[in-house]
Amino acid sequence: MSEKRKISTRKIVQTLATLVLLAGCVVVMLSASKAQEQKKIKGVRISVENEESCQFISKDEVNRSLFERRHIKPRQIAINNIDLKKMEHILSTNPWIETAQVFLDNNSVLNIEVTQRVPQLRVFQKNGDSYYIDSSAHVLPLSDHYTHYELLFINVPELKDDSADNALKRKMISIASLIKRDTFWQAQTAEIVVNGPDDFELIPVLGTHKIRLGNGDKLKEKLENVFSFYQNVLNKIGWDRYTVIDARFENQVVASPSLPWKAPVDRALSNMNWVKSIVGDKPKEEDIAAMTMLAPSNMQGDSLKTRQ
Repeated sequence: MSEKRKISTRKIVQTLATLVLLAGCVVVMLSASKAQEQKKIKGVRISVENEESCQFISKDEVNRSLFERRHIKPRQIAINNIDLKKMEHILSTNPWIETAQVFLDNNSVLNIEVTQRVPQLRVFQKNGDSYYIDSSAHVLPLSDHYTHYELLFINVPELKDDSADNALKRKMISIASLIKRDTFWQAQTAEIVVNGPDDFELIPVLGTHKIRLGNGDKLKEKLENVFSFYQNVLNKIGWDRYTVIDARFENQVVASPSLPWKAPVDRALSNMNWVKSIVGDKPKEEDIAAMTMLAPSNMQGDSLKTRQ
């Protein structure tokens, strides 16, 4: 016969105490979790990146989009009722917001961080529609409360979301980017006329001429040639002598005269003061070497060429 095991009272007490302690821990954890879920957020912190570049999106607009228009008081929202992904989705539907992040920090503060889209250029289509385009070729609508001044592209055909029109968008972005990086041409450019996907014209602020750029390829070199033409020719004979400055051809500028012209009494035209304030009184040596003036040709319109 096997011996009966003696049941230890001490072990029973220890086991019961352990179970009670575990049950207590579970109750405390559940209570703490429930209290955390019912805890309210302590505040809202909104930040807008690129706010200094343009003002299409403001902190007030973000607050209105997420709370005021939905009659929500942020400080009365329980933490467990906050849908961070939904808030990000609401913000992402705004065409002026590129990215949106919403999160709670360790201090129960709701952080809302948005990145604003910045226009690269403004488009005026042939049909009268107007809008902006940013550096990623994203179309941005006009705003009722704010106008952002950017380089203008006019006479633009209606742009669709296809390969040809997307290529035209990228070409316009490239042209705008190069012009805006150059201090002189940024100040001298009034608008860009789009005659076709491979035919662009620059309308300057100073002068009555237009500058033919062709397809926009090698634009930096073309503008450098025109700049040298300004210094070596127009600086001497006047800014109203020509109506067309054609920079489409490699290493040359072809200028067509406008009306019968007489040299002014003072060759140092007053409107050159504006140019001199940017480029200085004397042309750079490398520009002089790059542009050698030739005699007017017998081309129709008595055009003038300068060639490297």
